Amino acid sequence: MNKNLSSLVNLSNLNNIFQIIGVIGLIASLVFVGLELQQNQKIALAKTQQERNNSIRNQITSYTIAGLDWQSIAIDSNDYYEYPLKEIAKRNAYHSAWFLYENDFFQYKQGLISEDVWRAKVNAFKKWYDKCDMRYLFKVRSKWMPVAFRELIESFPDNCVAP
Repeated sequence: MNKNLSSLVNLSNLNNIFQIIGVIGLIASLVFVGLELQQNQKIALAKTQQERNNSIRNQITSYTIAGLDWQSIAIDSNDYYEYPLKEIAKRNAYHSAWFLYENDFFQYKQGLISEDVWRAKVNAFKKWYDKCDMRYLFKVRSKWMPVAFRELIESFPDNCVAP
């Protein structure tokens, strides 16, 4: 009888251990699912940002094809500007690039761009910011950029200031 009672106690302890292991497994899978949901949300936000970005860049491309200056019409509400087609294309390309770079910044902040790629992007930002003849466009457009992105860009040395 003592042997049977001892076996029951051991089985009870074993049962408790299996229940604990099962609970730990359940908690681990819930944590995993939570992390997956968080990652999926980041990817969905990045995709939405990318789609908005593509939309505005397509609009700028359409303006360029039509020979229209995007900033003059969309930002300045000025239908009476006079720029040659080459200048319009240059201005529109400048704006389009800043939209792309703003999207890159968002992707990086979401952890979707590696540090190596990000460093290369920052070098491109610096080069684009140094287009002194276009700096005015950046100043106007930057009002609608995320503050952290604008602060990053404005932290670069200002190579457009006369020595």
